[in-house]
Amino acid sequence: MEVLGKHDAFKEEYRNYIWRKTLFIIFLIIAMFILMGYSVTVSGRDMSFWDGITAIIDHIMGVTYDINTDPVKFWNDYIVWEDTMPRVLGAIICGAGLAVCGAAMQVVLNNPLAEPYTLGVSSGAVFGAALAIILGFSFTNLGTYGIVGNAFIFSLVPCVIIIILVGIMKGMSPVTMILAGTAISYFFSGLTTLMMVRTDDDTLTSSFRWQIGDLSGIDWSNIWIIFIGTLICTILLLFMTKYLNALALGDKSATSLGVDVNKVRYIILILSSLMVAVILSFTGIIGFIGLLAPHMVRSILGSDNKFVIPASMCLGPVILLFADTISRLLAEVDLPVGVVMMFVGSPIFLYVLLSKRGRRMMY
Repeated sequence: MEVLGKHDAFKEEYRNYIWRKTLFIIFLIIAMFILMGYSVTVSGRDMSFWDGITAIIDHIMGVTYDINTDPVKFWNDYIVWEDTMPRVLGAIICGAGLAVCGAAMQVVLNNPLAEPYTLGVSSGAVFGAALAIILGFSFTNLGTYGIVGNAFIFSLVPCVIIIILVGIMKGMSPVTMILAGTAISYFFSGLTTLMMVRTDDDTLTSSFRWQIGDLSGIDWSNIWIIFIGTLICTILLLFMTKYLNALALGDKSATSLGVDVNKVRYIILILSSLMVAVILSFTGIIGFIGLLAPHMVRSILGSDNKFVIPASMCLGPVILLFADTISRLLAEVDLPVGVVMMFVGSPIFLYVLLSKRGRRMMY
């Protein structure tokens, strides 16, 4: 009877454990939708929160308005769905993707400071974009998509190089992978700088502005590409959470549990690199999301990746939506969201690191 009592107590404690974590994820989803409702109203038009919510719901339900009989709701609907909604949805998708990649990379590379760009993906993308902007060379001659195509292709080059090195050097440690990524980043940065110092001021400005993370280029014509790429890779990474938990114990422990460590690293690196490459190609470099969101989640929920990955996927959009809303509130100074993330992310991340639970998660 005593054993049964302890068993029931354990089951009750486990249910409470699951419920607390689930409740936190639900809270993040609600916060994301509230922030989305406010964000669509930041458009230079006098629109209340409920006007924005009404415009979203009515459009989804198929309600239409005539400009002559109801001009206010007609323009609310038009501004929300043609101007702000693509950008807001882009913030949600990109924030979720970068946060998931950051959480996965920190485990795979066994480094709490790892982020989606650690292995040189961003430097490769910047080189590809600069190649199209400065030299006019692109693999796809499709106008703006020439830059996007170049950024996507070259962003995958560092990952391919590291995967080849892992295959050649059996048992390559995560530290060596990070150092290899750093070396590749410097190489591509050198090539980019070499091109930039030899070009005119206008082209230099265009190349530099591409590097700063910005969501203003996302519209209905390209958001589906970002969404599909992010959705597929995120779903596959969610199925890998049990392997991430094994890797978090260390390579030897994971191997003793029957996990093929090298194979799992291959798969997660490929999925993460593909997802970041898709996002990066359309937005430029948006920092801190992949570094900050997983740390905040782990400081609250612990290290179980079955909850860390979904919670990071919900917290990332909240952070990026908040930053993008600020950037649009300050639209008079043309402030890209990447700059806002530097100001918002750095103090929050510093606080997380210096907090007691944050230090415990780091070490």
